[in-house]
Amino acid sequence: MLGNEIITSIQEGYKLTIILMDNSGFNSIGGLSRSLGQQGFGTRYVYPRQGRLPGDEPGPAPKPLPVDLAMNARGLGAHVIECRTYDDFTAALAQARAIPHTTLIYIRNDRYAGVGGYESWWDVPPAEVSEMPAVRKARKAWEARRKLERYYC
Repeated sequence: MLGNEIITSIQEGYKLTIILMDNSGFNSIGGLSRSLGQQGFGTRYVYPRQGRLPGDEPGPAPKPLPVDLAMNARGLGAHVIECRTYDDFTAALAQARAIPHTTLIYIRNDRYAGVGGYESWWDVPPAEVSEMPAVRKARKAWEARRKLERYYC
């Protein structure tokens, strides 16, 4: 969907500043999958290995897909500023203010880094029956956490 916003902003002459954090997949869903004992299945931009999409299990690193979201934004007409550090990011914000048309600030980040849970959790029950030990362990942890839930009316 990001492409539509860029194209429309260029076409209509509206300036947007877009911040794109690229974690090479679906970080939040991968984190949820890992918390359910399912190893982040299908949440990375990688090629299948031996006919199967790899999860986050240990082993050789899978070959990444050639997804280049920054190049895609350039191809749609956006000015792109690529960042590697926090200082790059703050400088990019200042630079984007001075650019008169749509600018995308692109940051590749660590797909495993997240924010704290803020004493909350996603109440997503792991499978009740599974042959995977990690899923069974996640189910027991979920059952214990579920007992701590509080309801507000």
